[in-house]
Amino acid sequence: MTALPGSPAIRNRLSVRPPAARERVVLDPPVARGRAAGDPPAPPATGTRRLAADPEAVDAVGEALAALHDDDAPGTVPVILAAGDYTAHAAGTFTAHCDDRARRLRPADSVGLEPSGLLRRFTELTGWRGPGYVVAEPAGDGTAALRLARGLVAADRARVVYLCEVLRRLDTGAFWAVATRVRRAPAQPLPGDPVRPALLTAGLDPVTRDRSAVLRAHLSPRPHDPAEEQQ
Repeated sequence: MTALPGSPAIRNRLSVRPPAARERVVLDPPVARGRAAGDPPAPPATGTRRLAADPEAVDAVGEALAALHDDDAPGTVPVILAAGDYTAHAAGTFTAHCDDRARRLRPADSVGLEPSGLLRRFTELTGWRGPGYVVAEPAGDGTAALRLARGLVAADRARVVYLCEVLRRLDTGAFWAVATRVRRAPAQPLPGDPVRPALLTAGLDPVTRDRSAVLRAHLSPRPHDPAEEQQ
């Protein structure tokens, strides 16, 4: 996974783009997937699932992204992961294994540090082969990842971006994924646009819901910020 460099050519092109062309960037209704309180824990990882990122997190990310993926969408849609919770968990687990002298380190211990493995299930379900970016912010805050996604779309670097937050419940330690499409709003509102639904995040506890930058932005949309086009 890579970081996104700036492009003077794009900045110059945007600087002369007429204001009328600057449509608003919006978030589609989010989708959340994960293990709610009372659900049985995921079975122990076996076989190839051991040689990957945390299987519970992989499944949550894959199912959330697959739920919003359009079969007509190209398989090269950029995906941005806000993976602060996951990287902190993976690093803590790896450190604990290193400190445990009675336990032998395994390949999965180091492979689990790589957050790109979180997209394995999504790739299997949809055949996605697009670029991926990871933003690991502290305390699971997805604000910078959301800003990057909006900037990519506003700057015409992508027509649509899939943004997925990987959040870990503070009470149970279960992983949840909150995913959305980031895109330009149509010039004219489409008739019958759906009301922002709460059912898509059913099962997500209030604390984790409040930590989600995607859900906060979807419930409280803000005006278009031309400065994001310079990201």
